[in-house]
Amino acid sequence: MKNSVTAERLETPSGSRPGPEKEPALATAAWLASFHGCPWTDNAATARLPANFESRDKSNLVRLLAAAGLKARLVLRKPKEIDPAVLPAVVFSRSGEPIILVEFLDGQTKARILEPGNEASESEIKLSDLKRRITNEVMLVTVDDEGAERRLSADRSNDRGHWFWRPMRENWGEWGQVFFAALCINVLGLSLPIFVMNVYDKVVPNLAFVTLWTLALGVSIALILDWALRTVRAGIVERVGRRLDNRISAGLFQHAMALRPEDFSVGSIGVASHIRDFETVREFFGSASLLSLIDLVFIGLFFVVLYFIVGPLAYIPMIAVPVMLVLALAAQVPLGRATRDTQSLSRRKNAVLIETLSGLDTVKSLNAEPEMQREWNRSSAIAARIGGRGRFWSNFTANGTMAIQQFVSVGIVVWGVFLIAEGSITVGALIAANILASRALAPLGNIAQTIFRAQFAWSALKSLSAFMALQPERDQKIHSNFRVNKGAVQLNDVTYTYPNKEVPAVRDFSLAIKPGETIALLGRVGSGKSTLGKLLSGLLVPQRGTILIDGHSLGQYDPSELRAGVGYLPQDTELFTGTLRENLLIGCRSAPPDEIDRALHLAGADEFISTLPKGLDQFIGERGSHLSGGQRQGLALARLLLRRPKIVFLDEPTNAMDRDMETLVAQRLRELPDNETSLILCTHRPALANLAHRMIVMDSGRKVLDGPRDDVMSKLNAVGIKKQAGEH
Repeated sequence: MKNSVTAERLETPSGSRPGPEKEPALATAAWLASFHGCPWTDNAATARLPANFESRDKSNLVRLLAAAGLKARLVLRKPKEIDPAVLPAVVFSRSGEPIILVEFLDGQTKARILEPGNEASESEIKLSDLKRRITNEVMLVTVDDEGAERRLSADRSNDRGHWFWRPMRENWGEWGQVFFAALCINVLGLSLPIFVMNVYDKVVPNLAFVTLWTLALGVSIALILDWALRTVRAGIVERVGRRLDNRISAGLFQHAMALRPEDFSVGSIGVASHIRDFETVREFFGSASLLSLIDLVFIGLFFVVLYFIVGPLAYIPMIAVPVMLVLALAAQVPLGRATRDTQSLSRRKNAVLIETLSGLDTVKSLNAEPEMQREWNRSSAIAARIGGRGRFWSNFTANGTMAIQQFVSVGIVVWGVFLIAEGSITVGALIAANILASRALAPLGNIAQTIFRAQFAWSALKSLSAFMALQPERDQKIHSNFRVNKGAVQLNDVTYTYPNKEVPAVRDFSLAIKPGETIALLGRVGSGKSTLGKLLSGLLVPQRGTILIDGHSLGQYDPSELRAGVGYLPQDTELFTGTLRENLLIGCRSAPPDEIDRALHLAGADEFISTLPKGLDQFIGERGSHLSGGQRQGLALARLLLRRPKIVFLDEPTNAMDRDMETLVAQRLRELPDNETSLILCTHRPALANLAHRMIVMDSGRKVLDGPRDDVMSKLNAVGIKKQAGEH
């Protein structure tokens, strides 16, 4: 039995020991992962949860444990009822903070606990005192062997379940309630025609007022129940829809974030359109269209009652059903074509709008407003024409089904008169038949739109399924606890070709970088320097060759740990709407003030920030539009250095800076400890190139020169290609 735990097992690997700087849930999961021998790093774990997640939310702790390959189950147990064999387990304080129950002592009269939220203090406590401090909720934690077997024996999709249908199935109870409510609503729908029939056939001839009031009371109760059930049904559908929206939308965005840039073959706007397609699916499953489809299931109920009341008169609405369906199905071809064209044009209009507004300065400087306006007007005109075509067919089918319903009513009345003359039915039965026929055909009134929306939602669902089938760079389980500790880099015959390109951007490239080495990377435009940075940071995966960091291939690192150790600053600086502080702390929210000051100092950004009225709380506009290009680069460099990566790849980090700021940055970067950071500088600026101990020249994706800085510069001067090699 696991009733004794040594002090050594209470220690966790460096970076994973519970401490005051950690969220209690994170520290708890880290300790349990270490105890069970599961891979764990804090960066890898937090990358799988939203920033600033609520530590007291037990579902977040379950997700953290699942990331470590552990299975958690919440049960109700008093401390004395907990089997020592299941320890360590997690109990919860009255305030909701997790506490690790490590083991029982002295015949289960005392317990050893670990409180991650209180400086990881380990203590012994009487069981009676512990009982007063905690609730009866206990989280039992075991290794998820079943999940491991599934991952070995099945593909990823079987392990996680379908991204849409699995959450739908998890709400089967609510969907069952919706179906049951629909059954009751349709049964109650029979009350009004039966009431009318009895009034005309029983009450009116005999002036039976007592019967009238009795029938009126009964139908009133039925109508009130009908209203209540419809309200409850709508509330259930809304609640389930909201739950699905929150979960699936989060999953879609998380999946998009887990893809590599090379997977975005349709561009960022196309990916955004894919995610917006979920709105179509959500609206269908949360709208009246779905309820209309459910009501169609009960159409036979009305026909049975109709036949029981008026016999052959029921054939008229029964014949109308296939006619209405044929009309609706025939309209799907032009409706579907118009909608697909409208959707495509809508994406085009969206692309024109976003590109124009994001590049408005360029548009204005080129006097290109008329061209962009012309493109917008052209797209709008085509969209309006195609949209009008779709509305025509939609109105055509709606009016057609309405006309059929009216003809059904006329047919029932005409034939019914003859049946009354024969004595086969009564006047009340005829009126009830009309009401029943209208009620039976009501779900078919908008059948064309319902079928179309279902078809459109199914198309969007297939498109989203194809998007979700793209292999992410990481799954929800942590598979490695490797960290970048030294900063050694080894590239062996690396080749990478961009999609739809024939010429490799990097070809048979080999390189070895020692920890703490500073390298200047030179080359012409398109020589492969930027691609090399993306390969090192794992944003791209080489088609051939291997890349090793500290002797381990990139695939052995969790992507979040890899990028914590390899800092890549691209040429195009990306900032986000918000303040300087919010942009600086992205991905590093808990950075202490001294680390922030250090990063700003090294990047030379402290100089201009000190002149701003609000300092780090200064709003910088959309994508940093209130800052100059050099200021944006300085902030982006500080953001990268704040993470203290062991390998820093800077791609033209000062090309937008003035000479004074560039000189300042070059001086400050010399302060980086040689034994702490491997620095790779893609630059043609002498101030930065002079920082390097070693210089590499690339051309057409290959390494053409490699050696000490002065030797390489001498060779460049000797062959007269200095300008060509430094151009970018």
